[in-house]
Amino acid sequence: MRDICVIVEGAYPRVTGGVSVWVDQLVRGLAELSFSVLSLVREGADALPAAYAPPPGVEIVEVPFDSAHGRGTRAVEEAAPDAAVYHAASTGFAGAVGARVAASRNRSCVLTEHGVAWNEARIGLYAGCGPHGRVSGGAGGLVDRRAWAELHEGLAREAYAGATAITGVSPWTVRLQRSLGASSTLLANGVSLQVPALAGARASEPLRRAPRIGFVGRVAPVKDVLTFLRACRLVADAHPDAEFVVVGPLHQHPAYSERCIDEAARLGLGNRVEFVGEADPAPWYATLDALVLTSVSEAQPLVALEAMAAGVPVIATAVGGCPELIAGAGLLTRPRDPRSTADAILRVLGDTELRDRLVTAGRARVEESHSLDRILAGYSALYRAAA
Repeated sequence: MRDICVIVEGAYPRVTGGVSVWVDQLVRGLAELSFSVLSLVREGADALPAAYAPPPGVEIVEVPFDSAHGRGTRAVEEAAPDAAVYHAASTGFAGAVGARVAASRNRSCVLTEHGVAWNEARIGLYAGCGPHGRVSGGAGGLVDRRAWAELHEGLAREAYAGATAITGVSPWTVRLQRSLGASSTLLANGVSLQVPALAGARASEPLRRAPRIGFVGRVAPVKDVLTFLRACRLVADAHPDAEFVVVGPLHQHPAYSERCIDEAARLGLGNRVEFVGEADPAPWYATLDALVLTSVSEAQPLVALEAMAAGVPVIATAVGGCPELIAGAGLLTRPRDPRSTADAILRVLGDTELRDRLVTAGRARVEESHSLDRILAGYSALYRAAA
């Protein structure tokens, strides 16, 4: 029997993103505990190569699952490895499976939410929004948006009721959880402070080279990369030598990725924007003059924390938990507003004192509230209390 079984849906070890980074942090950072990972894999989806190599001894159990209609939950429950504590990384089907397995085996269930699945379903973002008020649900085709939202709210209530401990990664997340009756506490995201601060010459002097602006994250509708690209066009008008880079997987939402590449060409940015694809973002932070996030929904973006730890100014839309994370340590913009985003980028590029303040404040915020050691200690205590 393992100490902890982490349950994820469409994430670790084959899909990159904030949840997968978080799982990798847990299984590597809490080496005194034994882990398994139960991964619900979208039924009918092409098998992806592993994006993460789990440490030795970490058991990975992948189970095909109909994410559109919830068919196959019994098979998932039966396949769940035995563990002292089940830790679901979301509500949705992962949270419901965690609650059911824990109850049937007389174990404890812990629930952590990053993006709040039932809220994203409510606004038509979860699993991608289709035409005519319908939601893409994978192999099962399109699902009525209202029915999808009701389904995920019901799954969330089940997970909340069955969890012995519930955490949210931001105050915004906790407020949403409590609005649905959850007894939730805050346990924020964390990043390593071993990343060297890059402030130095780049931040404290006027730019003496072509500026580079970056987006880091999966190329998906919820990230609104189209707004980032349209902001880049406006920045390029003021800085003809500016360069732009999109670091993140293109294969998770191929139709949207193709649309973004076409939009970059339409905007005349074809040679100015580099779509890197799936890559370790760490080396890229050293090359950026600003990290820009244009998401329409975020709980607490890990890439923003990584950039702040590395001494890169952060610009993000004022959605979800971003204002609580970014305010005073970065610049906030209006969602779906290229002009607002471009104006913030131009402020950062043109004001050395502002860059200095943002770099210093961002690094300090990570040190004070988001060090990985501190967050791992919080999960260790959570597991001890639940076991």
